[in-house]
Amino acid sequence: MTRNKPDVELFMEQEWFNSLMTALDYFIASENEIGKTVQSEWATQLKEKILKHGRAVDYEGVPNASIYLFGVEPALVIKLLALYINRGEEIPPTDYFPQLQKRRNKRAEQ
Repeated sequence: MTRNKPDVELFMEQEWFNSLMTALDYFIASENEIGKTVQSEWATQLKEKILKHGRAVDYEGVPNASIYLFGVEPALVIKLLALYINRGEEIPPTDYFPQLQKRRNKRAEQ
């Protein structure tokens, strides 16, 4: 079986990872107020993929999230983060890191 090598492997410290996921949640939640948008669709797809395939790793002794991105996904992340930053309000990040740690622990048990 041949696996495609990701175009980008992104290591993010826990705080950055939680901020990214909170930004994606912001666009997903916007569907309730303004309806489905291109940004909410991107955010939904990215969040699902990150939580399904991302993993917790130690990178240089620091807990990090390892995220694989393919094709246009890195550009989508940058676009969404730029829009999120420009909206002007700060939302405290939600802690998604334990979900990645559970995935790592399940793999270690197998």
